[in-house]
Amino acid sequence: MQTQITARHFEANPALRQHVADRLSRLERYYDGITEAHVILMKDGTAEATKTAEITLNVYRQQLTASDSAPSHEVAIDHCVERLRRQILRYKAKLRSTNKDLHK
Repeated sequence: MQTQITARHFEANPALRQHVADRLSRLERYYDGITEAHVILMKDGTAEATKTAEITLNVYRQQLTASDSAPSHEVAIDHCVERLRRQILRYKAKLRSTNKDLHK
């Protein structure tokens, strides 16, 4: 899986980039057909500095997306990965189903 990480309004440190890679590699346990991942990390300029993470996964003929805001980027990434895990499981169930009308 190719992973592209974009940090907006700040410079992402190597530890944060490694955290993203570790969490995204866990998704490959559920479905190995993930071709590409694009992670956008944003930082709000306010005093509380809300951190936002948005992850887009490209799978066969579809895109799965999740976004979340949290006090830290690590927590936001974890929430996004959990949402994507559920989306992948639903996507796999649709692929495996015998009802061909679901694929339209």
